[in-house]
Amino acid sequence: MLLGTLRGMEEKEYRQLVDQTFRKIEKAFDDVDPDAAEFELSQGSVTILFADRSRLILSTQPSVRQIWLAAASKGIAFHFNYDPASTTWIDDKGKGVELESFVKNIVRESAKVELKL
Repeated sequence: MLLGTLRGMEEKEYRQLVDQTFRKIEKAFDDVDPDAAEFELSQGSVTILFADRSRLILSTQPSVRQIWLAAASKGIAFHFNYDPASTTWIDDKGKGVELESFVKNIVRESAKVELKL
């Protein structure tokens, strides 16, 4: 299944996929007012800081080839696996949550901004 595929994924491929994803999200913030939401990429993690000081954090988890997402102020946490068939990051609990769509929704809800992802 997908997990077996991920364990077989080379570190280099995983890093490239994460980098592409994080850079795509970063680019979507080019036209966002930093007073509404600010994007920061540092040491393999993304932090999106909202005006109310809440944060959305995306972090790499190379040992399991996942991206983890946390929005502590909302009590939300997800682990995403890369799905090569759809070329998207999908939650590992089978709920059908897709990473980029989820980020768009959180930004829309928290900052009233529509990201172009």
